[in-house]
Amino acid sequence: MKQKLFLDVGLEKINKKIKVEEKKTNFFKTSHYIVTKEDKKVLKREEGDYFVLSFTYENLLLKQALLSKEVERILKFFLKKYQNNKKVLVVGLGNKNVLADSLGVSVTDKMIATNQYQDFLTIPKIALFNPSVTEKTGISSYKLIEMVVHSLKPDVIIMIDSLLTKERTYLNQAIEINDTGIIPGSVLNSSKEITKKTFQIPVLSIGVPCVWETNKEFFTTTTIQEVLDASSNIIANSLNTLFLK
Repeated sequence: MKQKLFLDVGLEKINKKIKVEEKKTNFFKTSHYIVTKEDKKVLKREEGDYFVLSFTYENLLLKQALLSKEVERILKFFLKKYQNNKKVLVVGLGNKNVLADSLGVSVTDKMIATNQYQDFLTIPKIALFNPSVTEKTGISSYKLIEMVVHSLKPDVIIMIDSLLTKERTYLNQAIEINDTGIIPGSVLNSSKEITKKTFQIPVLSIGVPCVWETNKEFFTTTTIQEVLDASSNIIANSLNTLFLK
């Protein structure tokens, strides 16, 4: 839960070149940003594509099917880049015992694994993995993921985690998807980034800002359970539909 929402870089730093697309409906807005090598230093974000889907709390609860369809559209954009998507590893990061940090596990709990079927399925093989947190296992999330990746040899890794935001207006009201990777448990000095460079395979990250950081203090909302239920439904349904239909 140490990753920060892309929009925390500040709208004043995002020029017309970086924001390449915006889609508005009555129920949500999707913004597509591209960070280049030149933009990296200014924005302090890795190069790649960033999509931010934003909505109101009411639409999060009432328009889940519509939002799930939009997340699926965004994921299709990324997967079109890659030649091979036959085996996918979905990693749910976070601590299931801390509500605001349990998004990853909440999503994988609602997904359907197919990697165990070896002979007769023509749909992609989906493997699900929850590495938990180092404080519980004594092993870094990076090391656990590394072991699974080397054993499974997936074509794509999809990381799901809660995000931090310094902007109160984004709390619980956005879903970010990017292909720049993630640093699990980045508060630890021993943490290593999980990116395409790490394992030589594409890495997608999906996150929801569940915690608001202000004056070095962290807050969530009294509706966090409802937010998690709705957000995990949206993300899990989009992934299940994308890979299993």
